Amino acid sequence: MSADHHMPSTTDLERELEQVRRDHAIALKDRPEHAHALAARMKKLEDDLARAK
Repeated sequence: MSADHHMPSTTDLERELEQVRRDHAIALKDRPEHAHALAARMKKLEDDLARAK
């Protein structure tokens, strides 16, 4: 990793997680082929958020 790499702020992670949750809910209905990838992204964001707190 480069020296200038930093973790996103907790607020940024929370905002992104909320957006991914909305996208996941839509994908479950309209684009189920995308739901799995979004679920994996949600899990990663939740893990990152837990580490950031």
